[in-house]
Amino acid sequence: MCHPNSDTTTDDATDGCCDSTAQDTAADRGADYWLGEATLDQQLPAELQTALGRFVGVESVETLADWAEQIRQQVGGGAIDVEQLCHTDEDTVHWGVVDGERYSFQCFYDAVILAALEAEPVALHTVSPDGVAIEAHVVESEELSVTPDTAVFSLGIASDAGERSGGTPTLQDGYAAICPYVKAFPDREAYEAWAGDVPAATVAMPLSGATAFARALTREENDG
Repeated sequence: MCHPNSDTTTDDATDGCCDSTAQDTAADRGADYWLGEATLDQQLPAELQTALGRFVGVESVETLADWAEQIRQQVGGGAIDVEQLCHTDEDTVHWGVVDGERYSFQCFYDAVILAALEAEPVALHTVSPDGVAIEAHVVESEELSVTPDTAVFSLGIASDAGERSGGTPTLQDGYAAICPYVKAFPDREAYEAWAGDVPAATVAMPLSGATAFARALTREENDG
């Protein structure tokens, strides 16, 4: 997921944003974390609260709403627009289509943010880490209609992100620490198989509710 309001060009973003380079694995983590729905006031797993807190220099980041607020603070609190997403001219597996125009992204979740920004219907496409194609449609920023209907998505952060950032992360720190752990999966079991092998604190929830967090990221600071 790419942060808005950066001066990063497409070439720069490719270097740090949503890098698809394979990460070192840490087997037997047992990262079986799950939120039944993507409501903003749900408590995140304790490990994820702590990892996010260390990354931004606070004691903990307790909910999805708190996470969205921290991301917005890191980028100055401004609203995200379509031009500020992590676009690419290359062929990627992450894209959204609005009114016949296709937007390709470095990161899966930018297509979800696109859906939160647009009043027109949006068709989304991505591919899970194990190669399964996942499609979604959204109208007026409401819940996604997804195929397969069991699809889920993850949010997460590298276990050593706080050590890298020292509590004062740069945008590139965010790209490197967060983007590799924002993925879509055909079902919860596929997420759990992936999460147990990545060096990160993660959580997953149904993909159908993914726009709730996206809307929090695109809201103006004074929108409440």
